[in-house]
Amino acid sequence: MEDKYGDLKIDEDRLKAADPDGLYLFMLADYPYMMTPVDVASFTGVTDQEVRKLLNKGEMQGSRMGSRWLIPKLALLNYLYRDRPTGEGELCAAVEMR
Repeated sequence: MEDKYGDLKIDEDRLKAADPDGLYLFMLADYPYMMTPVDVASFTGVTDQEVRKLLNKGEMQGSRMGSRWLIPKLALLNYLYRDRPTGEGELCAAVEMR
């Protein structure tokens, strides 16, 4: 992943930790790090309105810039893994966002 925003470089270790099974990162490679609800909807197969509902309810993390939402890939991965068991009856822990 070669995304770079100014002097900030994407923390690939956090992304890999958020996708322990390696199911999603390779599929997200063509998406920007800061995704729009339309990007997330395209990836997940739901409507962008449904993504906005999740954001407004606080079920998915994102940042609001005026009337526009931006969702970091890390937030999407945390959402996708939020209810998955780790093996011994525990749920996957969300990787902390900065």
